[in-house]
Amino acid sequence: MSEQNRSVVRRIVENHWNQKNPSLVTELFDAQATLYTPDGTLRGIAGASQLLAAYTNAFPNFRLHIDDLRSDEDAVTLRWTFTGTQNGPFGEIAASGRSVSVPGIAIFEIVDGKARDVHMLWDKFALMQQIGAPARQAAV
Repeated sequence: MSEQNRSVVRRIVENHWNQKNPSLVTELFDAQATLYTPDGTLRGIAGASQLLAAYTNAFPNFRLHIDDLRSDEDAVTLRWTFTGTQNGPFGEIAASGRSVSVPGIAIFEIVDGKARDVHMLWDKFALMQQIGAPARQAAV
């Protein structure tokens, strides 16, 4: 089971996020999924789609490099490095043209072959600094 669950997370990273393929969201995320992120809590298929769209719009060339992938029963832990260039707006922050490299970690609960609860953490402050956001915006 744990190898199957790691395969689901690999597909989320490689096929959904890195290939910017929104059509896979219903295949990879449970309809009742909850994604806990530094940007806020996102729910369901719409939330998973919103996360992809927001980062694709701001960092069209982004990539998540899998640094480590481990599983235990129904939980898969992913450690990654996010890289990309901010060529679009990120919230209220205009495109800076700056490149970023930010580490992150996520714990995925996989139920019936789909991500149900996803707890994601990345250094959003470092991301904001790297795109040159003013301190008042970076502290959000």
